[in-house]
Amino acid sequence: MKWSVIILGGYYLLTTLIFGDESLNERTGVYNYQWSGLDALFNQEDFAFNVNHIAPANLNGIDGPYIVADQKYTVNAKSELITETMLRDQSFVVEVGNADQDQFNVQLQSAYSTETDHYALPAKILAISDIEGNFDAFHSFLIANKVIDKNYDWIFGDGHLVLNGDFVDRGNQVTAVLWLIYSLEEKAKRHGGKVHFILGNHEIMNMYGNVTHAERRYIGIAQRLSGEKHWEQAGKWLYSDKSEIGRWLRSKNVAEKIGGYIFVHGGLRSEHQQAQLQIADINRIARQFYGLSPDNYPNTPTEKLVLGSYHSPYWDRSLSMSFLLRATFLAYDPLNAEIHQPDQEEVEKILHHFGAEKIVIGHSVVSDVRIDYAGKVIKIDVKHGQAKNLASTQGLFIEHGKEFLVNAQGLRQSFQSQ
Repeated sequence: MKWSVIILGGYYLLTTLIFGDESLNERTGVYNYQWSGLDALFNQEDFAFNVNHIAPANLNGIDGPYIVADQKYTVNAKSELITETMLRDQSFVVEVGNADQDQFNVQLQSAYSTETDHYALPAKILAISDIEGNFDAFHSFLIANKVIDKNYDWIFGDGHLVLNGDFVDRGNQVTAVLWLIYSLEEKAKRHGGKVHFILGNHEIMNMYGNVTHAERRYIGIAQRLSGEKHWEQAGKWLYSDKSEIGRWLRSKNVAEKIGGYIFVHGGLRSEHQQAQLQIADINRIARQFYGLSPDNYPNTPTEKLVLGSYHSPYWDRSLSMSFLLRATFLAYDPLNAEIHQPDQEEVEKILHHFGAEKIVIGHSVVSDVRIDYAGKVIKIDVKHGQAKNLASTQGLFIEHGKEFLVNAQGLRQSFQSQ
């Protein structure tokens, strides 16, 4: 035992000496400490030991544009920040920076009105969730399911496209994904269709500056545009009401009802029903706190049901509770963890309260899009493919009340045949 401890301790010290070590506060972007390691001397890297040092966040190839008032900021392939003045009625090109060098045109909307949260059931709905900055998967999924053509024109007629939250973070094409959604809204409207962008926990986090899941390139552009070095303050500015994308995001809901279906990122709970909250109440409360840190959230019972990390419709995981989730919650928060999983009767009571027949959720990953709770819950968060046209990129198609699993290869399969 003694020698095992000595050997392991010696191994740790040796690898740390050679390869370095660091402790980063991902909220502020400040290293508690950073040791480069001796190998930095041989790899043309900075050789240093730093304490309370701001971590670098470099630009990394094509990104943008970011529009603030009449200024358009774009990062080119050489990672140079380009600033231009633009007129509001002037369209612009979004370059994706992917292998296919995709690009598309965008025209700014004249104004942003708060979205309605109740809609009649259209003839067809296509829904997908948790794209997380993955443009290739999203783009090919839309083409395979005949929402857009290769020219980015809307060909879905009067159909509705539902984007069920978490289209930001983790991936490296977040800006292009957001502009694609943005551009499709007006195109859909001209054909009698509709794009519903339901906000998930990651959109909410980005609006208040939590960049712990963002690629460094987005922190880097946020620092340069805001003048803030502190990661959270810079990130908050990027999606604030000063930016075009930030203003647009603030018009979105966290839950919507389309016909008999509720679309929400995380889920709904018995507590929402018992508090007599309606969809409109949930959206009203959530919207009041867009851009505000949880440190500033009120501690009143009703607001906690909408904003809290366990009960919030964009954080809730009760409909997907598993042994692993229970263990994780209890390990992280043993005194307050919410680990209850509703039974069939509870789910049906929740749906009855909201006047719905079914609920469609993302947030909690499943292996394939699936139905649960005797068809009352449809789970659509899957691990999408990291390239175009992969079968693993999946969503939900609803036509005349019938539900199908669809993917980025054009598959349409009823759940009864799974």
